[in-house]
Amino acid sequence: MADAFDEFLESSLAPAERLPDRRFVTAVQARIIFEDQLVRERRRLLAGLAKQLAALAAVAAAVWVIGSAAPVAQVRAEFPAAGTLLLLLAFGFIVAMFSRSSRPALAPVVAS
Repeated sequence: MADAFDEFLESSLAPAERLPDRRFVTAVQARIIFEDQLVRERRRLLAGLAKQLAALAAVAAAVWVIGSAAPVAQVRAEFPAAGTLLLLLAFGFIVAMFSRSSRPALAPVVAS
């Protein structure tokens, strides 16, 4: 008796037979591709940030070493405003160079 009731429940509660929803499958696949692109872009951005921070640290160390040299320190002591101006100009130049990006943004994934 339990077998007949189980079969009745299974046939009554089972979803109707139909074709798969291709639009939904395409949308999910497009979302997966987009998420993979975001992960790759995030990794690329973090690697670029690490490189830029290392370059900025190297430039700062070079400026410090050059600035502590005796002839430069003497000129800086005589004209403190000129030294500050040159330091600000160098910093602005470095920021401008690092802020340029040659890579395009992510291309949107279009589900058809």
